[in-house]
Amino acid sequence: MPKSLESNSNRSAVKLQDGLMRLTAPNPSPMTYTGTNTYILGRKELIIIDPGPNSKTHLSNLLEIIPSNAKVTHILVTHSHLDHSELAPILSEILNAPTFAFGTALDGQSDNMKNICKMGLVSDSLGIDIEFVPDYTVQNKEKIISSEWEIVAHHTPGHLCNHVCYQYFDTLFTGDHVMEWSTSVISPPEGDVSQFINSCREINKLGCQKFYPGHGLPVENPNERIAELIKHRKKREIEIHNFLINKEATISQITKNVYLDIDQNLLSVASRNVKAHLIDLIIKKQVKVDDISSDNAIFSLT
Repeated sequence: MPKSLESNSNRSAVKLQDGLMRLTAPNPSPMTYTGTNTYILGRKELIIIDPGPNSKTHLSNLLEIIPSNAKVTHILVTHSHLDHSELAPILSEILNAPTFAFGTALDGQSDNMKNICKMGLVSDSLGIDIEFVPDYTVQNKEKIISSEWEIVAHHTPGHLCNHVCYQYFDTLFTGDHVMEWSTSVISPPEGDVSQFINSCREINKLGCQKFYPGHGLPVENPNERIAELIKHRKKREIEIHNFLINKEATISQITKNVYLDIDQNLLSVASRNVKAHLIDLIIKKQVKVDDISSDNAIFSLT
């Protein structure tokens, strides 16, 4: 879950390494931390990774830092949440550059989650860019190549089922899948706990030395951070399972008893993670529910 928000975030472009800049959008919040990170990679042929929210200020700042002797040739989107993808079609039209992503918000959904949806689970579409459709749908492990750079797209469902991380040599642009300042919110049916953990394990195999996340500062110890995230998810699963021993409970009741040290304003966000774990436990046949479509559904152990 998110840590406290830093109030003095810097909106100017930051040079991260030769040929790579980060520009943070002016959309700070408990969910976006200091704002959404937009990355500009290349020298003459540029990639923009995660254009960000539809902000006139961010658009102006972004266009201003593109060198006059350079051309944006690709716009890559890690996933279709509004704070990452909403500006993509606008920027694409201005720059005449195509957008790339792993399809729309529900592309990449697991068969298990599709079956849960047939039981009545419905999305509230909160924060999802339901209108975003990329010009080009990338495939897992697909290479995106120019004369200057080579990017490999890795499909990493979990936070969102169409989430992609983009690899550039030994660095990885991780979107909202791996961040230093917070764990990821997993909100079903677009989010999936088992997919999240599996994607973490796949990312770990890449051997990348640094992660550039969608929010916050770079992750300098990727393997350690991934291990922490997997451990955290396993811990939450055990806590939820143990709370249900010899009792029935709603998501709200479970959340209040599992997230004891959380800011009360973030309980609704925490409840999404609890719901994700409960659905994962239903898939594993460890938990049952009376009516998955109800906001007051009653969960119990099988």
